[in-house]
Amino acid sequence: MQEATDYLTISEYHSLLGAVEKKYDRLKRKSIRNLQIKERNKLLLQMMWITAGRISDVLSIRTEDIDFHGLTIKFFVKKRNVWHTLSIDSDIALLISNYIRTLKVEGPLFTGFGKDESILTRQYVNQMLEEYSEIAGIRKIHPHLYRHGLAMYLLSQGVPMEVISYRLNHSSTLTTAKFYARITPDIERNIIKQHVTSLMGE
Repeated sequence: MQEATDYLTISEYHSLLGAVEKKYDRLKRKSIRNLQIKERNKLLLQMMWITAGRISDVLSIRTEDIDFHGLTIKFFVKKRNVWHTLSIDSDIALLISNYIRTLKVEGPLFTGFGKDESILTRQYVNQMLEEYSEIAGIRKIHPHLYRHGLAMYLLSQGVPMEVISYRLNHSSTLTTAKFYARITPDIERNIIKQHVTSLMGE
């Protein structure tokens, strides 16, 4: 019996993003609120991926935590009781900027709309992912698979363990290696290709 992959694959990540669009397209009533929910949930999935943050930490991100000039984002890591600053690229910065401007978001990035403007809960995200997983036709996904997923994706692209460790805000690279120093055939192939043309020395 094959073990279930304990991280979100890049293919599953894109399938979930597609599921957000599919759900909205299926709605008979395309209200402004439904459009807001679609844009919010899509950005949330993208932020969960690029930050590799624990879900409670991602949900705590506020508009003032985004530095659009320095291209960084910071959030408070509750588990370690520290602030963590990450680089972001111009693409995700533009997505965040458009989201804030279009939906007139102030303060917490991920809240309800209308009468209930409280910050989204872990329970909401779990239910959201369960629904999107079903729409996408993939296994049931939970938030922490995003964190593992980005780590494995970066590893597969040849990113050094030290950089992955920083991204995940681990206390040391030993912690990162304990969980992610698992080389799969695809990871091995990609990394070798970056360094040698052929194993035959040609």
